[in-house]
Amino acid sequence: MPTSRHADSPPSAAKRRMLLVGWDSADWKIIHPMMDRGELPALKSLVEGGVSGNITTLEPQLSPMLWTSIATGKMAYHHGVAGFTEVDPTSGQVVPVSAATRKCRTLWEILGERGLKSHVVGWFATQGERDLNGCVVSNLFTHLADPQPDQAPADWPKPPPGTYWPENLAAELDDLRVSPTELDPDQILRLFVPLAPEVDQSQDRRLALLAERLAEAYTIQSAATWLMEERADWDFMAVYFRAIDEISHIFMPYHPPRMADVSERDFEIYKGVVEMTYRAHDLMLQRLLDLAGPETAVLLVSDHGFHSDHLRPKYTPNVPAGITVWHRSQGVIAARGTGFRHDELIHGARLLDIAPTVLHWFGLPVGEDMEGRVLEEAFANKPPISSVPTWETTPLGNRRGTLTADESRELLDQFVKLGYIDAISDDPSQAAADTLRENAWNMARACLYGGRFEQALPLLEDCHFGFPERSDHAQLLARCQLMLGLLDEAEATARTALATAGHRGGARLIQAAIALERDHKERAMELLEIVRVEDPEAPLLRHFLSLAYLALRKWPQAEATSRKILATDPTNVQGHLGLARCLLHQGRAADASEAALDAIAHDYANPRGHFLLGCALVAQADWENAATALRRAIQLGGPAAAANRMLATVSRELGDVDAADRHHFAARFARRQPANTATERLVQLRAEIAVRTTTRESDRARLRKNTAVAPSHSPPLDLLIVSGLPRSGTSLIMQLLAAGGIEPMTDGERTADSDNPEGYFEWEAVKSLPRHPAIIEQAVGKATKVISALLPHLPPQHRYRVIFMTRPIDQIARSQATMLQNRGESTAHSAKIELTLREHGANILTRLRTLTNIELLEIPFPELVASPEPWLAKIAEFLPESFANSAQLPALVRPDLFRNR
Repeated sequence: MPTSRHADSPPSAAKRRMLLVGWDSADWKIIHPMMDRGELPALKSLVEGGVSGNITTLEPQLSPMLWTSIATGKMAYHHGVAGFTEVDPTSGQVVPVSAATRKCRTLWEILGERGLKSHVVGWFATQGERDLNGCVVSNLFTHLADPQPDQAPADWPKPPPGTYWPENLAAELDDLRVSPTELDPDQILRLFVPLAPEVDQSQDRRLALLAERLAEAYTIQSAATWLMEERADWDFMAVYFRAIDEISHIFMPYHPPRMADVSERDFEIYKGVVEMTYRAHDLMLQRLLDLAGPETAVLLVSDHGFHSDHLRPKYTPNVPAGITVWHRSQGVIAARGTGFRHDELIHGARLLDIAPTVLHWFGLPVGEDMEGRVLEEAFANKPPISSVPTWETTPLGNRRGTLTADESRELLDQFVKLGYIDAISDDPSQAAADTLRENAWNMARACLYGGRFEQALPLLEDCHFGFPERSDHAQLLARCQLMLGLLDEAEATARTALATAGHRGGARLIQAAIALERDHKERAMELLEIVRVEDPEAPLLRHFLSLAYLALRKWPQAEATSRKILATDPTNVQGHLGLARCLLHQGRAADASEAALDAIAHDYANPRGHFLLGCALVAQADWENAATALRRAIQLGGPAAAANRMLATVSRELGDVDAADRHHFAARFARRQPANTATERLVQLRAEIAVRTTTRESDRARLRKNTAVAPSHSPPLDLLIVSGLPRSGTSLIMQLLAAGGIEPMTDGERTADSDNPEGYFEWEAVKSLPRHPAIIEQAVGKATKVISALLPHLPPQHRYRVIFMTRPIDQIARSQATMLQNRGESTAHSAKIELTLREHGANILTRLRTLTNIELLEIPFPELVASPEPWLAKIAEFLPESFANSAQLPALVRPDLFRNR
């Protein structure tokens, strides 16, 4: 980026004002039809009076990470915000992220250093913000713990310290908070749910949840409008609204058209909530526009979109932040005001481009360490872009806000309810470990997205080692290993992923990618055909099919597959790239150019799109534009050898012999990187992996030693235990062990029924373990079912072989609910139950893996049902002296009894 002015020179337009409005999850697929019907006049005035277009999100799609990237122009591995929570370095407690979490300067800090005043309302990671030239109302302002209907605002709990800067704002703003109890059911809620009076709110909490989310939005609006009216001397203002995202996560399943698993009654009641939420936000936007005045530029942005059509997921992964599968990679950007073009579309914007664009609009230089670009095409005139090496020139001050333990717990509970984080353990050390691991997981995904594979590798190894039953951990580690050329390691990790509970399709696709990398094209096709049969809805199946067809030079099949991808999702970047490749190979350069341009429009930072565009333009002898596309591909980290080689040809055609020689040399240099350099790097990587593995094993051994039980005077016994959460498949294992010659410890009191047609194999007396631990000694030589909750009560002096069944928690919860219903007992399959079950299972497994008197075999129930033979072989290996594996045993595994999936 060229440098034309030093950071210390005054900005050219210091008196300009800009309002930045954030609508979390706002999506054009909802907005455009509503604007066409005349329902969003404020937003329409931005679109028609300025520029608008899609904006591409980042990964992972977690709000604190994304909105901090918008404010800093940097990825999470730079700005340091890795999720909703972190471990306080002083207390060791799990706390919400705050301004102290950030390691980079934000727009408001940069502008403040140049004498410009900023107001910030509701933005993530602003709790504890201080010493700003302007005012801050942090994201904790909206958190109001359980207000009572008869409470006056003056009696509500005060926001925690660090919510305001300057702190004296509390006197004015505390009472502006809106409580859900203040929303009149007839005047407010019935606008969103006309049939609200027919809802039994003692059983259905959706109206209460809607009121809570709306109250948060109106609270943000109250603070923003008060600042605009009472603190009007601002230059930049950033206001963040989260409610579209939160309400969409609750009510998008009821948005038209009706989804198959939504009842007609629920659809009729809640079908209008999402669109009414957009109308409410448009009304609030109009008020902000009126207060800002016509001379103020306005920039509205969302961090991602939200699936609202046939792409709405049928299944939400039962992992922390699994609800992000509802997010769409394309969000919303619209800008109007001085300097911006009028009624124009812009393409290729990314979240990282917002900060550079805002700085440029203010006439300030852009930090060269920012990872986005100035959206030059949005500007009516194009003044030269100035830059400085970095804005991170002085230390950041102490900005950690203080929360009491109760305040922290209340906010964390809200994140749990929303589905963004897992339940926080009551054990502080366990809670800290879980948080650190989940943040490492989030940061690893950011590193993968940014191409920092070596940085991601140890993070993913830690995640996989600490929680090996998470199939998503194993799959992403295998992908990272594949990208680094660690093919053997990737193959081994993919096999591990296949052995965990979860969807097998993702692991098979990784195996297919490894086969393609090894040039085993036919094997890749075999694996893809397996996925097509086993998991036809697997994400990326068609993408890998397209790659396999390209590798096999089957151009028509590759084109057809890419077009199927785009028929389902026209914004799919990989679909456009695959189409461009196969069109090029078929000699259809003009069509390939269009496909490459479509890819660039949806993901400007992907170098492959620019490279393919350059190739297509070379084929059309469009030398000038080809040179621009190829240079951009190299700048973005594309294939240096191929792009420089092509640029050498283009430069000769343009008559620039010197440039041709430079690119020819660069291509030769890129190609001539010694072949053994890659091999040496793999050797080094493997050595580093070995050291990390040894360290982890040593740490676990040390933990096992520290937790080992004291020797007992009574002789130790060897006992065989079958365990797992209720409804995880323990009865099936007991049946298989009995058929293999191991006598079950059972009294026969609990007989077979419709829930367990083959029997339970339970011993009623084992329930007395908490009071009479020695009772387990009666089970020597037999297999005993001991449910997971009773495992901590096993006498520690004995030695145990434990076969522990795992199963996706959502399936367990549904199965338990079904069993209770079959008994005539009332129950509810709720997210809270799932969170409790998941936390319990994770804690039990963590303990089992560290105890020295336990040998553990974990068996995922879905994998056992899908493929019994390998698991029976593992049982035989685990119990070599007593279990007789035979050809008749697999027939005992009945897939028809695998219900509640």
